[in-house]
Amino acid sequence: MKGVTTMNIGMITCNYFMRIYNYQPPEHLDWGKMVDRYHAEFTRDDFLKMAAEIRAMGYENLEIWEANFSHKIYSEQDARDIAAELHKIGFQQLVYCIGGWGPGDVAQVEPAYRFATALGAKVVDGCIPLEGADTILREIDRCGRIYGIKFAIENHPAPSVEKPEDVARLMSGYETVGANLDTGIYNMLGYDVIATAKLFKDKIYHVHFKDTVKGGTGCLPIGGGDAPMAELLKLLRDWNYDYMVSVEFEYEGDPAPGLVKSMDFIRASLA
Repeated sequence: MKGVTTMNIGMITCNYFMRIYNYQPPEHLDWGKMVDRYHAEFTRDDFLKMAAEIRAMGYENLEIWEANFSHKIYSEQDARDIAAELHKIGFQQLVYCIGGWGPGDVAQVEPAYRFATALGAKVVDGCIPLEGADTILREIDRCGRIYGIKFAIENHPAPSVEKPEDVARLMSGYETVGANLDTGIYNMLGYDVIATAKLFKDKIYHVHFKDTVKGGTGCLPIGGGDAPMAELLKLLRDWNYDYMVSVEFEYEGDPAPGLVKSMDFIRASLA
């Protein structure tokens, strides 16, 4: 079921990455230490409170960042229980974002896929390094065929898989592997977002809907940068795109005002 926007609009919970610090950035932010703090301190109730705030903004789908509710911490029964709670407050599609995997993470894939299955997620996404990509993708595809889950490669700057042609080449070799089109990263690096979407087309299994400025750093509320956000939305709608369009607005302060602006932009673009 799709909401008032006629598309599956969601957001990724890592938009709230500074919540564990009460939006007071430490002098030297270390993402690994931040993830460790989420694993140790961010409770199930904390997660559900955050999810309720997201739902109140009008987002009807949710991409769960591993740090916020992790297969490394919670059981498959916990995942089934949290999924029931999320659906009760009105979320529809759920996607599980593992952040990133490399060749050394093969043993993590099947536990994450079992967890995603318990959530009812049909897509897992994350970035992978270009070097050794096939080592991890072989296991991802094996588990994808067993559990009926798609994996969406998120384009990230090198040494991760970055170039559209590398994403296209890698995903063409696997039955269950496609693309997570991160619009903001492609835009800031100078790639043509629309041309890339057309290259990936039927194998776009997820979209990180992020606005940026070409040559810049960081992201902005949707509509605040120069990425072709409205054009991409309309293109995806014309294609009857049925996977999640997940708003990504990572901001060191409270992201809520920017996320409300982003939803307003999306609604206006699709009106």
